[in-house]
Amino acid sequence: MFDVSEIDLQHQELVNMLNRLNDAVKNNESREDIYRIIDDVIAFTRLHFATEEQLMIQSGYPEIEWHKDKHKQLIQEALRLKGKLEYVGEQLFTEWFNHWPFANVLAHIQYADKQIEDHITQSGVKK
Repeated sequence: MFDVSEIDLQHQELVNMLNRLNDAVKNNESREDIYRIIDDVIAFTRLHFATEEQLMIQSGYPEIEWHKDKHKQLIQEALRLKGKLEYVGEQLFTEWFNHWPFANVLAHIQYADKQIEDHITQSGVKK
């Protein structure tokens, strides 16, 4: 059985990783370093989504398909981010990255995932 606090810890780690990515872009770190960070973010995000989706299944979360679709969209955004770096120079990437919707990720954590946590807590899955 999964623990909701595990999801909270994963959210914190994901935000830390995104902050690290943001710092790397702002500090003009190498393309290779930025690729590595993006790959790390994508891999961790997939792990997090799998954990979260397992909790949704265990708790009978009614909006699971909608939430899984949001997960797919966020992964696609991250893959597009990596693709941008492949096809444009660092300067254009930095300009584009400054407008990348971090807010989508944070909103997902603060609102959509909060609804899951509330449902899980109410359904009696271990907190």
